[in-house]
Amino acid sequence: MTLSKALSKQRQFTSPALPSLNPLRSRAERIMNRWPDVVANPPEKDREKLVAMVREKLERDDWEDTKLSLITSAGRALFDEDRRDRSDLAGVRDFYFRETRASTRAGFLSGIFSIYMDSFDAEAEHTWQLAGALSAVKGRLGSHWRMMLEAIPEMLAPDAVADAVARQMVFMDDLWTSLQALGIRSPHAPGLMNAVHLAYVKQIEPHLDKRAEMERLIEWLKPKGREAKTTGAGEALSALLGHWVTRAPSADDLRYLTENIIGIYGDPRVQRGGVWSAVPEPRLAVILRWLTGENIRFFLDVVSAVEDSHMWEPRRKFWLGLHTRGRVDAAWVAFSDSAQKEAMRRSSAGRATLAFGKQTAGYGRANTSLLVLKVGRKIIVEGSHSYKVHIFDESNQKSPALYQRRYDCEQIRLIPGAKSKSHNGDWQSWVLEQI
Repeated sequence: MTLSKALSKQRQFTSPALPSLNPLRSRAERIMNRWPDVVANPPEKDREKLVAMVREKLERDDWEDTKLSLITSAGRALFDEDRRDRSDLAGVRDFYFRETRASTRAGFLSGIFSIYMDSFDAEAEHTWQLAGALSAVKGRLGSHWRMMLEAIPEMLAPDAVADAVARQMVFMDDLWTSLQALGIRSPHAPGLMNAVHLAYVKQIEPHLDKRAEMERLIEWLKPKGREAKTTGAGEALSALLGHWVTRAPSADDLRYLTENIIGIYGDPRVQRGGVWSAVPEPRLAVILRWLTGENIRFFLDVVSAVEDSHMWEPRRKFWLGLHTRGRVDAAWVAFSDSAQKEAMRRSSAGRATLAFGKQTAGYGRANTSLLVLKVGRKIIVEGSHSYKVHIFDESNQKSPALYQRRYDCEQIRLIPGAKSKSHNGDWQSWVLEQI
């Protein structure tokens, strides 16, 4: 008995006529919209077993009591990255291609179409084979897939579909809901939609110096109420930063990009892996430069709020001026407990994106916060509450390192080899001489 006949046999009913299935179909559609892959996407631990079960049935030509869920789940496993090119599974793959061309079962073809999209790789043979098989049975596909093919005629052309969908995205106001309207239930799904994402980023990159395009891409990367996209996010971040390698955005755009990028993907200074590993160094340097300025401003804003001192305005002018002239290579902040509370309060107003460390010295230094700067070969430690400016040479192995979680300002003060000066007289000229 062939698989097609075995599956068709399951559709024969001997019971009395059932009431209308329209309400059931509507409920099923709602479930699929919310959890489109919940049935057919098996866990990794079961995948090899599922493929082996189908291969055994194929070898024995025994499809009696075979459930459609087994075939579609095994299909997902068969065409994943670990198995799609395995030579020992070539016969099973050929069976799926043949069965797709022969099947009249809409449910089976629906599963294959979903597998085609989720395992899509325009350079892979299996993608072209699945596309060809599905193209041959367009008239037998369910209404959902036929409507999708009408909206995206290139859907079964692996070398054209990603660019075609991306071109439509360029003109969409709400990317997520508009893609769903085309029939793409999970716009952040793997496979085809990853290829579409990269094509979309490439098409809009020349225009990402415009605020409207920045916002659309940010909203695509992290739609409201949904998880952030991670696959292809590095390429998107690279595109967002690319215009600013040799020039600067407006202050408002800089703040928008910094807060949203770091808010979604974290601070690259403390988590250099993940999506940040895909951002080229010249473009990564852009966000690091922005974070340097933001850290200096954040430190000055917070300590000015918690320490009543007339000295902070001159310090703001000096340190930000040094940054504006491109002298500051990196900056990091370590807040005291009281300053941390102020920092967290400001976080609720949109400053939660900036990471910082903690200053742990107690007693008379419990309220001291630190700003750690790298200027050329010098490490500068600025502090609040009458803490002196300390300058270390980078060659000093005991000099404070940036991006640490904890600092003790008393231990820093006692490190040998440091030069220090209180904020009296022309301390700014003294700093400039040292660096």
